[in-house]
Amino acid sequence: MSNPRRPRRQQQRAIDTRQRILDTAGALFVMDGYEGTSVGDLITAARTSKGAFYRHFPGGKIDVATAIMHNALTMDGLREQRIMLQEVVDIGMILAYRISHENALQAALKLSFHSNAPDTYGTPWPDWIAFNTGQLAEARRRGELRTFVDVEEQAHQIAGNWAGVVLMSNTLDRHPRNVEARVSRMYRNLVTAIAVPDLLPEIDFSVDRGRHLYTAFLEAPAGRTDPAGPEPSRTGPEPSQGERAEGGPE
Repeated sequence: MSNPRRPRRQQQRAIDTRQRILDTAGALFVMDGYEGTSVGDLITAARTSKGAFYRHFPGGKIDVATAIMHNALTMDGLREQRIMLQEVVDIGMILAYRISHENALQAALKLSFHSNAPDTYGTPWPDWIAFNTGQLAEARRRGELRTFVDVEEQAHQIAGNWAGVVLMSNTLDRHPRNVEARVSRMYRNLVTAIAVPDLLPEIDFSVDRGRHLYTAFLEAPAGRTDPAGPEPSRTGPEPSQGERAEGGPE
């Protein structure tokens, strides 16, 4: 009699192997770059076999980079808010938290600026600009934006500012610990310029807001994307940078 658990175990094992390859690739792409990482490096570091690697990524390294790019921009952790500009801030803070903890997201940012990225393994920027455009259009409909704001231009600027702040922080600080504080300050300055003044006191720019939202998402029961309970609480004034120093082979 067949064991009904075996297919499920095999399926989970395959999922784990694929994720291990992606996590490993993220770390290697950040450290050695796309060109400096070979398929052999990925197989060895991920502790898998050549056959298992190519079962998951038939196209080799390009397929791995494409998967990393495809998974880079997700809305995981974003919750519906009464103020749409709060959601604009929230997704940027969630990604700032994630990029300081996830090698794959760091790799996606680094790879996305290669000149051949759009034609080779893709880039997440057009999708994020489109998403920001939709958020800002809704913010305008709700009366949250000043009249002079060009929604499409502002959406492009948000993506560019976020990427620039993260890249500069990584380059100058040589570690990701200040990323959330710098991104929080960026959004505070940006929203101050585009939002109607009466709205500003109601928007939460807390440095740890992204962490609270994403952690709540990860800890939510299976099948729940909007965990019950209050929104992440404000934690007081924004701290200074100094205060924020902080399976087997298949």
